Amino acid sequence: MLTQDTLKNYFSMIILAAALWLVHGFIPAMLWAVVIAIATWPLRVRLAGVVPGNTKVAAIMTAAVAILLFFPIIYALFRAASDIGAMTRWMVAAQQTGIAAPAWLHALPVMGEQAAKWWATNLTDPSSLSVFLGRFDNAWIKSAAQNLGTQAAHRLVTLVFTVTTLFFLYEKGERLTNKALVLLQRLAGDTGKRYGLQAAVAIRATVNGVVLVGLGEGLIIGISYWVAGAPHAAMLGLLTGALAMIPFAAPLIFTGVSLILISQGNTAGALGVFVFGMLVLSIGDHIVRPKIIGGSVELPFLWVLFGILGGVEVFGLIGLFVGPALMALVTMMWSDMTREQEAM
Repeated sequence: MLTQDTLKNYFSMIILAAALWLVHGFIPAMLWAVVIAIATWPLRVRLAGVVPGNTKVAAIMTAAVAILLFFPIIYALFRAASDIGAMTRWMVAAQQTGIAAPAWLHALPVMGEQAAKWWATNLTDPSSLSVFLGRFDNAWIKSAAQNLGTQAAHRLVTLVFTVTTLFFLYEKGERLTNKALVLLQRLAGDTGKRYGLQAAVAIRATVNGVVLVGLGEGLIIGISYWVAGAPHAAMLGLLTGALAMIPFAAPLIFTGVSLILISQGNTAGALGVFVFGMLVLSIGDHIVRPKIIGGSVELPFLWVLFGILGGVEVFGLIGLFVGPALMALVTMMWSDMTREQEAM
């Protein structure tokens, strides 16, 4: 017969599972809020020494995070929606007038003349363009616009709940942290408490390594865009910094910039941007980022890389920060277990 304590544990697990199922749609927003709160908590502590009252401190911190992080995302979503509309109008007009060959096409080395002839045959004449596109009907653009609208609405809802949760964490963070540590200590003793603190350190180190290094890479590579004379160098640099947070994504931008410079006849600038971009990424991704992340939690570079890549694959973008934290806990568990085995 089950004891009262066993029934209590089962009942508690059922309630917890039901609560998780109830809020599972908001878990990404909660995770983002937790990651941001942990990463920015030292700033919150400094602000609390100047501004009295937890509510005021929470309001200031939440507003600052919203301005620095969330407003650019919202702006990018609206710009993307505007670009989809412009693309639709351009495709409709192209079917009526054809697409004129760009002037730089003839200047391409080796294959320039052949490319220009192919373009004139398939894209310049409206009838040939219709045949080439398979009597294009704009259905895929309409579908893309609808999907973009749905995704934008979903992201905005997630942002709203993230900001709301973040304010709560800034206001009640100290109390929640103490309760969480007490719970971990009751469940797993001092080891559980130590693992909880290690996870927080790993998340903060990962945010510093991923975000700060990525933005730094974007700034430095963006300067090379400006020196080479690339159009919209500041915006492209910002986009490079955003994608530099994701492994192997930034080369898409500076490779595209190099192709644009080649099309403009600036071969030396294109080569310089590509080589300089690869050099900056190599130093940032293989030296600076692992040192920041691994140095704080004693995590080898290979496990940092596996944590970031595996985290993105399993958890999406939030996995950039969750993955290395999990690998740091695994490394700590391995160290504890092997140390105990050696002591026996």
